Amino acid sequence: MIALLLALASDPASVPLDARRIHDDRSCYAITMTRGEQSAPIGVTWQTIEHIDHQGRSALKVVVHQRIQGGAFDMRDTFWLDAATLVPIRLENDRKGERHVTLDYAPGRITGSRARDGAAQPVDLAAATPVYEGNLYGVTFAALPLQAGAAFTVPTYQYDKGFGAFWVRVTGEETVATPDGPVQAWTVEASSGDGPPLTYLISKADARELGYRSARGGQTLGGDCSDLM
Repeated sequence: MIALLLALASDPASVPLDARRIHDDRSCYAITMTRGEQSAPIGVTWQTIEHIDHQGRSALKVVVHQRIQGGAFDMRDTFWLDAATLVPIRLENDRKGERHVTLDYAPGRITGSRARDGAAQPVDLAAATPVYEGNLYGVTFAALPLQAGAAFTVPTYQYDKGFGAFWVRVTGEETVATPDGPVQAWTVEASSGDGPPLTYLISKADARELGYRSARGGQTLGGDCSDLM
């Protein structure tokens, strides 16, 4: 808790995210669930990253579309992020094709709406310092200056959980098998304080997100995302 308070009170320039590490990408990931010692595929994630001009501002547009159990769960997040700092500009969250959350980030303020009890409820929050998007994981970690033994606290806002943080540390490195061949990756343990930590795999060469794993399951490059493209 002390680390979180210090991070939220600090100069945002001290949080060393650099969106220039992030490259345009289009990737399909297979989602698996683990029960006991058995893992089984349950869905896919289609993620795209592109550099765009957003209202005269250089931005990254990141789309993360997850579909599980044939559409029983279908969620699509669209993020607009500053192309240099990864500070969020806008978030749109859709569930089964219906708008659930819209957030606009401005200096000192987060505004928008969130569906609650069948109606759109307004969001209007003061933010004493810039925060990062709490719904965006791998891309956020890839924008950190990853190296052996590094650890970071990244202040966040997430529409269900409110203000919080990602606690991130580099635990090692490994070779990851991908459809394009083996890739050397950092192993990055990340937690938001809710549930067990996740281990993300980030390419050492180009900061590409290669997947993640946890005690409950994870995702790896592969799968069939043709229905989400």
